[in-house]
This record gives sequence, structure tokens and C-alpha cells, in this order.
Amino acid sequence: MAGWGWNSRLDNLQAAILDYRLPRYGRSIARRREIAARYHECLRDLDQLLLPPGPDLGNDARHFDVFQNYEIEAASRQGLRDFLNARGIGTLIPWGGKAVHQWEGLGFQVRLPYTEKLFERLLLLPMNTALSDDDIDCIADTVRTFYRR
Repeated sequence: MAGWGWNSRLDNLQAAILDYRLPRYGRSIARRREIAARYHECLRDLDQLLLPPGPDLGNDARHFDVFQNYEIEAASRQGLRDFLNARGIGTLIPWGGKAVHQWEGLGFQVRLPYTEKLFERLLLLPMNTALSDDDIDCIADTVRTFYRR
């Protein structure tokens, strides 16, 4: 049976970037896990937050996390986000605050109350390997300040 195929080869620029980045991938993951551990240490006692499992819990190969994002569940999420933004700390709301079933173009006709409530609380804190430990401490201190008010 004949059909259309795809050509998914990398162009030269993409290949060069990948060639440069792959040898450093392990260091990048290690730094992300260090940042996640620092967030976890600084924020774990706040009752208003639900944090992802700490990197020290990822020793099991089945649960390894590279911490592409540091996604928290936050009480008063929008207030926290506005507070951080006013102090120059950018955050992201995953998927624009909508779960997959809420995207009208997909045509789902279902309500998922637990999932919808979860998406009202999710927030991504800065997670960039260029962040210093002082940067992470400052972000965590600002989050703590918000909840102490």
C-alpha cells in the first residue's frame, strides 16, 4: 500500500545546536534538579502550596524528573502571580489555565470538576539553569512574603 511519507531530517542549524547541547544535557538536568531541591527546601513548609515531589525522591528510575518546569499548586494563585510579577518575577500558567477538555475547538462535552479546580491553582515558578541560588532564594522569599501578609 502506497502513501505519503514524511521527511523529518534536521537542517544544518538544528543539527549544530543539538551537537553542541547534547554533551551538556546531563549538567543541565543536574542544575534543574538542584534548583528544584532548593525550591523544595525553601517552600515545603507553606501550607498554601502543594509542591512536586523533591528531586531526592527521584532516585527510582521509574520516577526520574528532569524538572523542565517547577509546577506548584498555589492557594490564591492569581494574587501570588500578581505579587511576584509586581516584583519582577515572571511566572506561567500552564496551558493558559485550561485543561484539555476545556478547549472548545476539541469538541469535548464533559465537565471534570476536580481537574478544573486543579487548573485554577497551577503555577510555574521560574526554572532556568541560568538562575543562581540567590535568585531562587529571592523568588522563594517573595513567595513566603506573599503568604505571610
